[in-house]
Amino acid sequence: MKVDGNVVNIQVDVDQLYGAPEVEERQFVYDHCLGHRAGQDKLYQVVGEPVLNNALDGFNGTLFAYGQTGSGKSFSLMGPTSNPGVIPRLAKQLFQTIDHDTREEPASEIRVTMSFLEIYNEELKDLLDPRPKKKKLYVHQHPKLGVYVPHLTEAATESAEDCFRLLDFGAKIRATAQTNMNSTSSRSHSVLTLRITQVFGNGKIRNSNVHLCDLAGSERVKKSGAQGQRMREGASINNSLSVLGQVISKLAAGADKKGAHVPFRQSKLTHLLMDALSGDSVTTMLANVSPARSEAEESLSTLRFAESVKKIKTKPLVKDLTPEEPDLLLESFRTQIEVLQQALAKDNTCLPGGLSRAIEASQGLMQSFSQRTGARWAEAVEETKALQLIQQQVLQDMCLRVEDVGQLAGVEQGAPYLLNISDDPSLSGCLLYFLRTGPAISTVGCLGPDSIAPNSIVLTGLGIPARLCEIQYMADSKRVTIVKVCPEEDRGRLLLNGRPLHSSEEAELHHGDRIVFGWAFCFRLVMNGPCNPWEEDFATVSQEVLEYSLTTSMQDMGMMRATGYWQSELDRRNVSYEDAEQLMSIIGTLIVQVDEASALCQEVRDVMPNVPLIKLGVGLCVDFMSTKDIPAPVVQVWKNDERRLLAAWPASDFARRLNALRDAHREVVQDQGQNRWAWRLSCEEWWSGDALPDPASDTEEPVPEVVSP
Repeated sequence: MKVDGNVVNIQVDVDQLYGAPEVEERQFVYDHCLGHRAGQDKLYQVVGEPVLNNALDGFNGTLFAYGQTGSGKSFSLMGPTSNPGVIPRLAKQLFQTIDHDTREEPASEIRVTMSFLEIYNEELKDLLDPRPKKKKLYVHQHPKLGVYVPHLTEAATESAEDCFRLLDFGAKIRATAQTNMNSTSSRSHSVLTLRITQVFGNGKIRNSNVHLCDLAGSERVKKSGAQGQRMREGASINNSLSVLGQVISKLAAGADKKGAHVPFRQSKLTHLLMDALSGDSVTTMLANVSPARSEAEESLSTLRFAESVKKIKTKPLVKDLTPEEPDLLLESFRTQIEVLQQALAKDNTCLPGGLSRAIEASQGLMQSFSQRTGARWAEAVEETKALQLIQQQVLQDMCLRVEDVGQLAGVEQGAPYLLNISDDPSLSGCLLYFLRTGPAISTVGCLGPDSIAPNSIVLTGLGIPARLCEIQYMADSKRVTIVKVCPEEDRGRLLLNGRPLHSSEEAELHHGDRIVFGWAFCFRLVMNGPCNPWEEDFATVSQEVLEYSLTTSMQDMGMMRATGYWQSELDRRNVSYEDAEQLMSIIGTLIVQVDEASALCQEVRDVMPNVPLIKLGVGLCVDFMSTKDIPAPVVQVWKNDERRLLAAWPASDFARRLNALRDAHREVVQDQGQNRWAWRLSCEEWWSGDALPDPASDTEEPVPEVVSP
């Protein structure tokens, strides 16, 4: 799969009457196509920012992510804390606008409410208030205000932090499960709604809604390995997506204009998206596809679906209210409710269930509208604060206490333990290792043919030898110590608060200390009481490692000379202080990444001696013909036995190379794919910059994200 501007080219196998399938190339054109080099900031700039700007201008906006399971929909919309997606970035910019409104017509007050629901097995669930409700949630359609869900919690938010907290709570209780294709596969559709009410100086009121939809991915049972409940969930997901496909197909063919029936009500998802697909909304679709050849059929289906979405035309309108209109609308709601109540009391045989539901829906809509536009905003804020206490209790009830875990494991109460820290917030605090009480010793090492049995903490990966370190906890003195026991030639890596420990070096540990085992495992020591697993994030650990790496690197004479040369070159080119700081920050990150890449190369070469002896370094690419251009940081690739420079990888390209080396190391160490990687890495062309994919392997082309309004 290749991305060229706003064009996607995909190669698919076409079966023939006889013989092998032929490879055909299909081409699709969209408004925007983003490859793997486009980060979350670029994605938000292309997709999220226009949605927010349209909402502030008074248009309703909808963004929904579509694609097969594991293609990155939730990552694009939500993202981890260290690399947030569209929704957190949109919320942050929205409240920045509220604090500093620089528009030509600034609003004197902006009120924002947030609701969050999921559609699980065709049942609506409130993700902000999971307490059992007297009646099930349902989708209702108002002739003037469109589609909405009565009695769904609408939390008043006064800051971006309020949005993040509510978003995090909803994500924690949303239905996810592990399948063969995704370790945290969404088992439901989710819809986040931000209702924005702007009050201007002349009394004008402007209402707009932003719907952000994360659709569960379509999946095949054969590939996902789903069974039992997971299979029933997949069937429900596929059924709702099938109805969505039918609705899109009919709308693309102009069925709404011809008066033909469009099956919106056949699924809760399509009923909820009714306005977004054919009504008052500026709608954007984010199509995520996988570049793997094994997923070509599903990727082709997604691209075709996105192409059909482009044919649909919506009718967005700006609805500004005069200062008198909110009271008139509320009065019309009251009148409508009274008429319905009279009809219900007069004729109990005339669909009393339908009338009761209509009355409930009108009452819920009137309450929501009065809180956002009337004088009941303070009441809504207080209700949200009370809801926060309920949410905290729900999270506590969902957790298993550390004391209970220790009791099950036969560990005495109050024993210290290691709690993992991950760049993915959903995975932080998921691994817990209790430390043995002295004289017993907790050992850390790998599980393999050379491992020293038994290691009480078994970790496998780069920088984890047979036995890396020993940790001892003395209960009488409440003292915890760690010592690195592997020799330096084993290339074991052990960091304490960013500082590497050398062989036979002993250090005392304290509550909150951060320990990095190898290159992939980060833990936090917890002593003397409970610990919030999200108290320490992965970015803190990474910053510690970066700062210490820079400090030690600057003490090296070679690095000192290089830094002096770089600084003089930047001064000669009159590079600003801010640009110089940014450049040195990139170089610092590269130094840490190059250390990991060098360790990967060494371990891969131990298994595959035919791989060239490679040495990696960090340098600057300078154009001596011009003194205006800022030097670019690069990673130098040297063939060490010949002292020959093979390539200078740009910093922007090095992340892809590093990921390839990680894949090679993982597969080689696990005795998988050695032939494929031996063929690749033994070629100098791979190291010199031209990636040579194995014909039998998946393509190395970037992962595109297709955006189609």
